[in-house]
Amino acid sequence: MEWQQCVDDSRLSCATLDVPLDYRDPGGPRIGIALAKLSAREPGERVGTLVINRGGPGYSSIEYLNQIVAGQVRAPWDERVRDRYDVVAVDQRGVGRATPAVTCFDSDQAAAAFGAGVPLVPDNPAEIAQRTAKDAEFAADCRAHSGNLLDHLSTATVARDLDTVRAALGEPRLNYLGQSYGTALGAVYAAMFPQRVGSFVLDSIEDPVQTTNAPAGSTLSERMGSDVGSQEVVHEFLRLCARGKNCAFAQDDPWKAFPAVLASLRAKPVTVAGPNGTSLSVTYEEYIYGLGEFVYQPALWPLLAAGLHEIYRAQLAERPATAPIAAAADTDFGTPYSGSVAPPFYAFTCNDTALPHFAPAWWAASARRATLAPDFAALRAYETSPCAFWQASSTDRYTGPWNTHTATPILLLNNRFDPATPLPGAIDLAAHLPGSRLLINEGWGHMVTDKSICALRAASNYLVSGQLPPPPEPTAPRTSPRSHPEWAARGDR
Repeated sequence: MEWQQCVDDSRLSCATLDVPLDYRDPGGPRIGIALAKLSAREPGERVGTLVINRGGPGYSSIEYLNQIVAGQVRAPWDERVRDRYDVVAVDQRGVGRATPAVTCFDSDQAAAAFGAGVPLVPDNPAEIAQRTAKDAEFAADCRAHSGNLLDHLSTATVARDLDTVRAALGEPRLNYLGQSYGTALGAVYAAMFPQRVGSFVLDSIEDPVQTTNAPAGSTLSERMGSDVGSQEVVHEFLRLCARGKNCAFAQDDPWKAFPAVLASLRAKPVTVAGPNGTSLSVTYEEYIYGLGEFVYQPALWPLLAAGLHEIYRAQLAERPATAPIAAAADTDFGTPYSGSVAPPFYAFTCNDTALPHFAPAWWAASARRATLAPDFAALRAYETSPCAFWQASSTDRYTGPWNTHTATPILLLNNRFDPATPLPGAIDLAAHLPGSRLLINEGWGHMVTDKSICALRAASNYLVSGQLPPPPEPTAPRTSPRSHPEWAARGDR
């Protein structure tokens, strides 16, 4: 492996590492995984290399490192880590700059055209049938474009690649920071190579114990609880808004106005004033799809509150809504199949989690979860619906055992209210890692080090010193948002 100056940023070094397509046939075909390195600022104090994975599966870790270096996003570490570690971003097999990468279409334009008009949140038999037909066609297109690469994309295989990276870097143990799906990858690596675990930070836990060992016929959202997690974050938003002085929606009695807004959107789309005097229409499914994104980022909640206030007032007055939601309404909501993340996301997810090969299972899951997560059961369930028709089967899938004594204790981080990786998954994984420490941030949204300076410092201190943060003092359990008197009315509607 040879490092060279990266073409798109001279501050980074780039390399490609060839690995076996199939580890059962090490002398057979090989593929390339891509790496980018940000060298430690204080080489004399260097303690090692920190490998990072942005998650997804499907996000380019190299692009993430580029954004950190460019100051576009905050780094998940502080200056001490920057001084003492070489940071290496790895685009895992099939992802980003890896060669080959998973593809399902000839171009982005073809992907957008393919998914145009496909229901984002199927809500009736006609929409379910339309989504099912497109899912089947999409799976066939992915196989046609990516071939047998799809049979060799699993988290276990990527863990083997990571160990190859570790050896190529000359590190006796792997130091690692994984976010979201990257935590599942870290957990699988720890289970497969426990004596090669160095300093591990797992941020926002996707628990592979839950996702790989689950009842037949269940969907990923059921196993992870992302539908209920999203619902609980919305309830936290409403709770905080109702008691806050700076929430535009507070004046409308959020606990009553929010279900009224959704009920009205179900009945008919809301008309929104667009740019240059135009009018736009926002449907219920588009709003729920957008809401599913807003719950990830509390920094956007003032915009969410202002938009809800405007829609509610417009509905009462039976007039078009105006700013501040006009810009949001003009957003391209995308399709379930577009973007660079979608193809590898489905490839790894469908191979790893043994989801049903029966399309009605997704609607059945939506129905089962409707009382628990009335606004998100269908949205979260259908995030993996192409797996019903996926035309691949990994020969290298890790399903346990999970109880692992690692050479170095692992630090796990999770927000109290996370829509994508709810806290129960973090608690479960921590119980399978003796000696590990789970640090819970009393906050909201997805990705802890992006939301909490305190957690970022704790993770950085662990990486630099090797010392886990002290165990938390016992506290009274937080009140669940479900205890609010309005919950029952909303949950049973």
